[in-house]
Amino acid sequence: MDPAELDGARYEVIVIGTGSAGKPLATALARGGLRVLAVERHRFGGECPYVACVPSKSMLLSARRHRASGDPAHRAAFAAAVAVRDRTVHGRDDSGAAEGMLGDGVDLVRARASVRPGQVLLDGIATVRWSTALVLATGAEAVIPPVDGLRGTPGIWTSDTALSGDELPARLAILGGGAIGCELAEVYASFGSRVTVLEAAPTLLPREQPWLGGAMADGLRRLGVDVRTGTELASVRPDGQGVLLGFGEGSRPETDRPGTDRPGTDQPGADQLAADRLLVAVGKKPVTDGLGLESLGLDPDDLSVDRRMRLKDDVFAIGDLTAINPYTHGANYQARVVADELLGRGRDADHSGTPRAVYTDPAVLAVGDTEKTAAERGARTLTARSDVTGTTRSAVERTIDENDDRPAGLELIADADSGVLIGAAAIGPEADSWAAELALAVRARVTLQALADQPHAFPSWAEAIAAPAQELAQRLRD
Repeated sequence: MDPAELDGARYEVIVIGTGSAGKPLATALARGGLRVLAVERHRFGGECPYVACVPSKSMLLSARRHRASGDPAHRAAFAAAVAVRDRTVHGRDDSGAAEGMLGDGVDLVRARASVRPGQVLLDGIATVRWSTALVLATGAEAVIPPVDGLRGTPGIWTSDTALSGDELPARLAILGGGAIGCELAEVYASFGSRVTVLEAAPTLLPREQPWLGGAMADGLRRLGVDVRTGTELASVRPDGQGVLLGFGEGSRPETDRPGTDRPGTDQPGADQLAADRLLVAVGKKPVTDGLGLESLGLDPDDLSVDRRMRLKDDVFAIGDLTAINPYTHGANYQARVVADELLGRGRDADHSGTPRAVYTDPAVLAVGDTEKTAAERGARTLTARSDVTGTTRSAVERTIDENDDRPAGLELIADADSGVLIGAAAIGPEADSWAAELALAVRARVTLQALADQPHAFPSWAEAIAAPAQELAQRLRD
C-alpha cells in the first residue's frame, strides 16, 4: 500500500516493525478482531528469515556435512552451501510474509515511521492515528564500536553481509566471541578460511559461565580457529585488498592456532593481524533513530518496559528493541504477552525460562542465572557439574566415531536458600534439544529434589542431568 493512500486513516493498533515480534503480534491482533496497521521500512518478516537465524542455521548444517564428507574442494562446497542457503530464504524475497499477513487481515505499508502523540507519520507525507495502542517493534542493528579506522575502511562485514554474500575469504577475522561470532567462525573455518576470533573478554560467550566459553573455544580450535581472548582491537587500516588490525596495549594477540610452529609467524608483527575481511559481531543496539520517541516523552536510550511490555500508557515495546532476551523466541513470547494484554486477557511476562542457544557443533544451551547474575541480585548459589561424555549415549556414539573429541559438559545452578533450580549451562552434541527441559525447570522453579527424581530415557544425552541434580539435592539436604 502506498503511504499517501493512508493519510488520515485510523486504526485501533499500529505496529511499527514486522520482525519476529511485530509480525506475530499484528497477526494475532488482526485475528482477534482488531483493526491493525503494520509499518515496515525494510523487509516484512524482519531479519531472522533472511539474514540471521534461518540462513545461519542452513550454513551451519552445510558446514557440518562438508566436514563429514572429507571433501577438500572447499570453494565448490561453499558455493553449493550458499545456493542452498539462498533457496532456503527464498532469495530474501519477503512477498510470502507480506501475503500471509494480508491474508490474516493486517493492513501493511512499507514506509519509514516517526511518532507523535496519538499518530504516526509515514515517510513524512501521510499521517495515521491509533485509538488503542502503538507497539514499537523496530528491532536492533549491528554495533560498530568506536575503533580507529573501523568505519569507512573497505572489507568490513556484519553478520548481514556474511549471511547474504557469496565470498569465501582466505583469511577472516571476527570481532566478537558471542553466539554470532562463534557460529560464523565454525561456518567459515569448515570451508577452509583461516579464521581468527578476537574477544575482549577473558572468555568466549562472556555473558555465560566462564567454563562454557572455555569449552566453546576448545570446540572451535578443533576446527583450526585461532581464538584470541583478552584482545582489544585498537585500529583498522586498509591493507591491499584486505585489512590490517592493530591491538591495544595489554592484549594477547599471539595465535594458538593448532599447527603453527610459532605464534604469529605469518603476521606483520606480534601486535598486528592481516585479514582479507573483518566481520564485526560485538552485539546489537536498538533501532530508534528517526522514530521521534522524545515527542512521546520517551528516552531512546532507556526503553524500560513494565511486566506487560508497556513503555507508557498506550505505548508498548517488544522484541530486540527492548534488549530483553534478544532472540527470535524471546520476541515471539513478548508478542504473545502484548497480544493477550490488548485482547483482554492480560498477564505478566516471565522471561526467566528463555533459553540462550548457540548452534555450533557442539551446541550450547543456557538458561536463567549465571553465578554472577545471581550474586548481583543477592542470591546465594550452589553449583554442580557433570561430564556429558560419561553418559552411555556418549559411549555408544563413540563406537561409531572413536575420535570424537567434542567438548561436552553440564552445570546446574541452585538457589541455596529455596533449593530450586535458577540456572543451567550445557554444551555437547544436540545440547540445544536435550537440555531444553532445564529451561522449563527454571521457569517453573522446580526443586533440585524433583529434578533429581525425574527419570530420563536410556540411553539419552539427558541422563547427564541426573548426576549434578542428585549431587545438589544431597548438598541441600546436608
